[in-house]
Amino acid sequence: MPKQQKQVSKLRRPFVIAGAVVGALLSGWYIYDNITRRGLAADPIWTRFVNVALIMFVSIYLANLVRRVVEPLKKR
Repeated sequence: MPKQQKQVSKLRRPFVIAGAVVGALLSGWYIYDNITRRGLAADPIWTRFVNVALIMFVSIYLANLVRRVVEPLKKR
């Protein structure tokens, strides 16, 4: 029995790229804001890495969720 290929949406790549761009911008803002803060308010370096990774993950994940909402609306 031949395997059926899963159809990939044409909107997948643009939404993932948009999510990555938004994540990079938010991560840049976070790092800039964190570096410019002085004293006890600045986060340790490991926390910065974790937060940047979380920002990137959430941005791309939300972009995929938005794509799943947009696709059915586009088909109408």
